[in-house]
Amino acid sequence: MANLIKTVLLVFMLLMFSAGSAFADKQSNFLEELQNKSQSIISISCEFNQQSHIALFADVIESKGKFRFARPDNLRWEYTEPFVSGFLLKGQEGLKWDGAAKDSTRFNTETSPEMAIISEQILAWTTMNIPWLQSLYGIKVTNYAPAVMELTPKSGKTKQFLKLIRIFFTPKETHLKSIELHEPSGDYTKIIFFNVQLNQKLAQGTFLKE
Repeated sequence: MANLIKTVLLVFMLLMFSAGSAFADKQSNFLEELQNKSQSIISISCEFNQQSHIALFADVIESKGKFRFARPDNLRWEYTEPFVSGFLLKGQEGLKWDGAAKDSTRFNTETSPEMAIISEQILAWTTMNIPWLQSLYGIKVTNYAPAVMELTPKSGKTKQFLKLIRIFFTPKETHLKSIELHEPSGDYTKIIFFNVQLNQKLAQGTFLKE
């Protein structure tokens, strides 16, 4: 009887290991496919709505903006309503602005840790740099059709202000549909992308401040 119990337990453990291995393989293959698809994206032009859910406020705080990206590392992220602010990046050199200030401020990602983190995050989500993301986050694919991915920070410092990133992909998984940034307090921000144009020629001067 004891031998029978041991045999049953062993078979159960093997089945569980096999199921876990199959899950890991499925996710690994999916992430590899996701990164391969992103390699075909040369440029992105879109608009976004940002919804901030903050416990202190009864209403959702909404803002609108535009996002532009061109390989390898050109970004332009700007808010247009209800305030004007943003930044652009070409390689390591960048420029940030605020509607309340007359002049823009130049920055370099090597000497501006805050802007380096922001730009690295956006580039990682946009290009689906999976190895880079895996070095900083635990990755879990919670749904495959449509794809939903959750990123949990590994760094203790990051965990202080960020609990979870939840990424929603379009049906063809070519780009993000929306993204949620959840804080430890329970507050979270959701960014919804729309009017997305892929691999279209961007206007001259997109990565220059007017």
